[in-house]
Amino acid sequence: MRHLEFLAHRYRKDYYSRWDVIANIGNRYCNMGSKGSKKVKINDQKFKDEEVKHSEVTEVEKQPEISKPTKNVQFRIMVGSYEHNLLCLSVLFNKSQPVFQPVFHFQAHSLSIKSIDLAKRYLVTGSNDEHIRIYDLQKRKELGTLLSHQGTVTTLKFSNEGISDESQKHESTDKSGKWLLSGSEDGKIIIWRTKDWETFSTLKGHQGRVNDLAIHPSGRVAISVSQDQTIRLWNLMTAKKAAVLKIKGRDHLGQCGEYVRWSQDGKYFMVGLLNQLLVYETSNAKIIKKIKFDSTLMCMEDLSIEGKEWLVTGHSNGCIDFFDFNEQLTTQREPEADEKKIWEAKPESISPVFTLRGHTNRIKDLSLIHHPVETNDIPYLVSVSSDGKIVIWDVSESVRDQVAIYDSGERLNCVVTCPETVEKSSTMKRRYNEIPEKDDAESEYETDGEEIKKVMLKGKKKGKKNKKTKVSVTLE
Repeated sequence: MRHLEFLAHRYRKDYYSRWDVIANIGNRYCNMGSKGSKKVKINDQKFKDEEVKHSEVTEVEKQPEISKPTKNVQFRIMVGSYEHNLLCLSVLFNKSQPVFQPVFHFQAHSLSIKSIDLAKRYLVTGSNDEHIRIYDLQKRKELGTLLSHQGTVTTLKFSNEGISDESQKHESTDKSGKWLLSGSEDGKIIIWRTKDWETFSTLKGHQGRVNDLAIHPSGRVAISVSQDQTIRLWNLMTAKKAAVLKIKGRDHLGQCGEYVRWSQDGKYFMVGLLNQLLVYETSNAKIIKKIKFDSTLMCMEDLSIEGKEWLVTGHSNGCIDFFDFNEQLTTQREPEADEKKIWEAKPESISPVFTLRGHTNRIKDLSLIHHPVETNDIPYLVSVSSDGKIVIWDVSESVRDQVAIYDSGERLNCVVTCPETVEKSSTMKRRYNEIPEKDDAESEYETDGEEIKKVMLKGKKKGKKNKKTKVSVTLE
């Protein structure tokens, strides 16, 4: 018996020793490079392993009868909650039942966590406490805090330029992560250079809270929606405004854009309102379709699943609806429709192709993980809700059902997924070196459609070239 106790003690010691790989950084402060910006506080606070219950291995009690994966599938889920906590789970799909293993669980902020994103091994979280915290998942330590916003950090997005492989587009860890864009209640959008976490530029123009933002697949354009009822497109090559669109129509009085997403090819973008969806064409920045939902829209994502593009929406009634993007949102319209008539017309009611039901309260966020190796080529959708449940769905055409449920006991706000290999150094050896790319010259005039088209077509004008150095992330 003593021999068994010694082995158990040794196993726990070896496991927890991984949590002590922390450099003694001390209380140093690094000045930011932009005027008017605050400082980044660097500290050596590690994840609070005393709050992690490694002995708690949760198995799903009831599972739908579906085909089991041919081999074990394992990945990680990270969620932020209303109770200020950051939770990471490792989920394993084996031949029997799915098993959840908590990796870390601690209070990351002093107020509710509102946003989260991941690129390579770096995780960022934004909160009502106005802080953006940076974590290194490979070393399991906190790198520091970004303090430039004066209001709730409502949205965080890493850049994802240069990814052409379809299998990598939905892997959050495969984002290049050269830039981080943060939107806040103060109306500002800050572009952070992740090589040294300095402020590269601040995009100003919104007169109200920035509700959401999205970066074009090319990495050259960003779009944001705000409480001021405007939609702004930004040229990220010059850090200047490219277009300003206003939400019109009697059906949208008092409504503002809550969510925004690009299509997979970047030719369209969608703006989600309280219970409606506006579809725009990128080339001319004109609306082409309006759709009405039966319940309040709480989140949405544009996803590519098994070669087909879907608009996935989460609602206040706990349902997740799937709309065929090409068949339902872009093809069923008049080719030369008058924009004014579209604004004045009543929105269409379209039935989803299929609906997933597994939550009892509003859906707060969605995340897809799909990889030919990491997930055995099975597309898994993870949904989180105010009911505290994390539900994993197999959204392949032959299944389309839930495969695992975890009850966190907290009100969840945001979620992101990554492969289990995120902590292995062998998977982090890709380096993004400097890319010799010429920036577009800044334009003195701002137009809607023409400016966006020139940016997307990489059009250049004669004049002095902007010699800003292109920076990149090098992971060691």
